[in-house]
Amino acid sequence: MRIILALLTLLLLPLGATAQDFGRLMAQVALQPLPEGETPDIDLLLRTQWKAYYNAGGTHGFFRDQVRAGRIDLNEDGQAELFILIDSPAWTSAKGQPLLVAGWTTRGWTPIGWGFADSDSVFVTSERIDGWATILTPTQALQRVGRSYQAIDRR
Repeated sequence: MRIILALLTLLLLPLGATAQDFGRLMAQVALQPLPEGETPDIDLLLRTQWKAYYNAGGTHGFFRDQVRAGRIDLNEDGQAELFILIDSPAWTSAKGQPLLVAGWTTRGWTPIGWGFADSDSVFVTSERIDGWATILTPTQALQRVGRSYQAIDRR
């Protein structure tokens, strides 16, 4: 029995050593459908980043009702960053659906990170890099590197 336990311990040790800790979950980013009213700032971001697909037909075209958005302050400066998720079956991959993180500038929303997620599994963790919180999804961690976020595959 001791030999079996020793072998199991040896097998499990490398898994624990290679797993990266991104901090504990602090808050869930509430990704909700876009409101019925006008959202010109978000619409401009969607038209800019997905020019050929937003409000277009075809296989990969999507409309407002297939977009989820949420806001949370990632660097505790009092200004919430914007999260956009394309919630369309045509855009679903093994990693999830496209997730865009944007920061507000004098010219409007500017992308600061890209990744994959699903609508109810985007979290901000306690880990901070240069004052910016790490973002955790089921398949990726988005960590601040320089002036933007870099996605790191978790599986």
